[in-house]
Amino acid sequence: MRAPTRLLLALLAGGLVIACAMVVVALRGQLPQERITVRVIAALPAEPWLSEAARRYNASRPTSEGVPVTVEVVPMDGVTALNRWARGDWDRTPTAWLAETRDWVGQANAAVTERLGRDVFLPGGEYRDQPVALSPAVWAIFESRYRVLQARFGQDGQIDWRDIHDAAVARSWAALGGPSEWGRFKLVIPHPKRDPAGLAAMVAAAGAYYTKASVSTDDLKNPQFQQWLRETLDSVVDFSPFGVENMLLFGYSNGDAGQVIESYLLTNLEGLQRRWKEPLVILYPDPITWFDFPFAIYMGPETSAREKNAALEFKRYLLSDEQQRNTLRYGLRPVSTTVPLDGEGSLIARWKSMGVRKQVPSTSRMRPASRSGLTELLNWFVRTYEQ
Repeated sequence: MRAPTRLLLALLAGGLVIACAMVVVALRGQLPQERITVRVIAALPAEPWLSEAARRYNASRPTSEGVPVTVEVVPMDGVTALNRWARGDWDRTPTAWLAETRDWVGQANAAVTERLGRDVFLPGGEYRDQPVALSPAVWAIFESRYRVLQARFGQDGQIDWRDIHDAAVARSWAALGGPSEWGRFKLVIPHPKRDPAGLAAMVAAAGAYYTKASVSTDDLKNPQFQQWLRETLDSVVDFSPFGVENMLLFGYSNGDAGQVIESYLLTNLEGLQRRWKEPLVILYPDPITWFDFPFAIYMGPETSAREKNAALEFKRYLLSDEQQRNTLRYGLRPVSTTVPLDGEGSLIARWKSMGVRKQVPSTSRMRPASRSGLTELLNWFVRTYEQ
């Protein structure tokens, strides 16, 4: 074979090899890359903080066992999430749940265990459900209304559910010692079917009625208590998802006082003050309801070991000093005891003039009701207000 021919064949062969390599590279570029997605169902009060944390985490291009990880946050109220866990009603099973309280996680686990015969949320070990932020329930009362209630019901500075009941059944603000133009007393609580804080408020009202920090399902079924609760809630003009929204939008015409999650109140205080020009008085109930926002990793077979491990690494990120400090910008409280509550951007420090406290008073903790108790309350609410 002549040399020019051999050279031509060699060039053709080389070109073919290069072309094949280019095709392989191109095909590889079109193939889906392996990736781990951590899907987190997030309680609504903590969702803004969690979504921002996920955005920052994703921007750092995290990996788990060498595989790229993306965290996806899905906002969902705890009432809906609890029912979906109980029924297994998910289009795609979440990797983790940031619930309102650990008690809700325990109730979801009990419901799934009853249905499937196995635990899916663990109380111990590194995969345990672990609080990553905190927020208590507080009373928020327009200052002018607070002065009248305080003068009527005592000088200790506190207002409790029994006082709220008595204000609710009064003929008018004039009967309480206030101006007649205020009309009747109006209470604000979150919608019990859309926000666990509404259910928690009704449980707290039961605690005041029975003067104890833990109530049973039988307590909640008591017709006398239910009549007392109806007399109280009849003063609610409109049950909105978060409660404080109505105070922000409509002011005194919709609510004089309300019990809401502190974090949601703090993130709305600037708008509320700008709109209504009257300070709020913020009080801490006794007993007090805490929301501890646990990060619970789902341990069922529907998610892979890699997904579970990636969720564990994201939980550790949420517990880092940086992310614990960021809770304060969203009105939440850090679970880390090393993070100061009056740091830069802290809404707790910003609104201390209205009664927001760095250290919550040492009062007894209101225990959540059992799942059967919550079901009883929800059914009562539907019968009373939606039928």
